Amino acid sequence: QIMSIRWDSMIRHPDLVIRMDIDEVSKLNGEGVCSDVYYAKDLTWKLKVRTEQSFRTRTKKVLGVYLHCNWESESSGWKCEVVMVNAVISRIDQGQEQHKFKCSFSPDSTNKGSVNLVPWHDLKDPRKGFILNDRITIECRVYVEKVTGVRKLNMIDYTMPADGHNNIVLIVEEMKLHVSKDYLAMYSTVFEDIFFGKYEEKNKEVEMELHDVKYEEFIDLLDVIYPTAIDINARTVGHILQLANRFDIQYVVERAESYLIETSKFKTLAKLAFADKYGLDELMDHCLALYTDLAALKTLKPSREYKGFSDKTKSAICDKMMDL
Repeated sequence: QIMSIRWDSMIRHPDLVIRMDIDEVSKLNGEGVCSDVYYAKDLTWKLKVRTEQSFRTRTKKVLGVYLHCNWESESSGWKCEVVMVNAVISRIDQGQEQHKFKCSFSPDSTNKGSVNLVPWHDLKDPRKGFILNDRITIECRVYVEKVTGVRKLNMIDYTMPADGHNNIVLIVEEMKLHVSKDYLAMYSTVFEDIFFGKYEEKNKEVEMELHDVKYEEFIDLLDVIYPTAIDINARTVGHILQLANRFDIQYVVERAESYLIETSKFKTLAKLAFADKYGLDELMDHCLALYTDLAALKTLKPSREYKGFSDKTKSAICDKMMDL
């Protein structure tokens, strides 16, 4: 059910507020734009704003706002019940066009929203003041009522020092991350050499810059190394494997390999490519075992991925063909 409400009618503070300033709103289309990803109540959230002009909007162009929850999770048993309030803010008097929803998120339904938060002709009406210099402001307030089937996350802010634990600052894309030499060295032979091996005398500085590493991707790696309970997923597995291979973190490689064996997010050919690139023998055996007839296995040869496979992998595929 959709209803107009006032912000002050909500009794308690929201669990999450996502505010988006959208530039060049005149160019906004059906693909839309997304906010950053946020964490609240052990779930991931993001907002998507897009236009729509379809049968369900009676062919009228409208502005839609959609909240996405836990979309990357591969768990099948979670559920989240929320009240959310979407609003577009007026630049004239800070008035708002707003909708209130009560809805549930689950693995089969990870996004909900206002299909028609405001008609496009109302959005463009200068008397309403929603657009200023081709920019609008969208706000979504989320009140979480109940969460089930979700493992509690231990979110770590690596940008903040923790006494006695973080004794070096790694600089990644000009961002400073406070980490423990001992902890990283325990998992990574590369960091062990840098901090305590033959490079130790050169690296007694309190800060060290890592080159050719993306900040967000390195955070994903740290979240796997540190006890956060954050799982590897389809979005992160590629760069986590790349970084784990670069810094020789076998524990992370094994976790990524286990994820790829269990997940249904990737086709077998894509999994073979991961196995070939990073020498994941268990994953390789798992993938080849899935081919039970010769015709299916022969479809690999014309593929782009097959052309890039190592001789070792091509030989394993040929051996499998002989077995069939």
